[in-house]
Amino acid sequence: MKIGTVSSETGLGIHTIRYYEKQGLIQKPVKDISGHRAYAHKDVEVLNWISCMKNSGMSLNKIKQYTNAFYSDDKQACIELLQEHLAHLAVQQQNIEHYVEVTKNKINRFKNA
Repeated sequence: MKIGTVSSETGLGIHTIRYYEKQGLIQKPVKDISGHRAYAHKDVEVLNWISCMKNSGMSLNKIKQYTNAFYSDDKQACIELLQEHLAHLAVQQQNIEHYVEVTKNKINRFKNA
C-alpha cells in the first residue's frame, strides 16, 4: 500500500513515517514499478504499535530495539522490553493517581475555605 494510505490508517503524517523509516524503526518498504514505497500490512501494525509506545513514553531508542527484535522474531527480547516498559507505566500510573488525589484535595480546600 502507498504511503498516503498508511498515513490514513495510522494517523501518522507522511513525514513521520519517512522519519521512522530513516531511523530504522520500520523496515524499508519495497518499491513498486513506478518507484513508490509499497508498505505491507505488517508495517501498518508496527507503525500503530510505535505510536502507542511513543505516546506512552517509550524512547525512540527503546522503540528501535523493540522493532528490531520484532522484525528478527526475537520474542524473548520483545517480552523483556515490553515488561520493562510496563513496569515504567505502572510507576507513572501510581504517580498520576497521587497527583489526582493531591489536586482533588487542593480543590476541596478552596471550596471549603
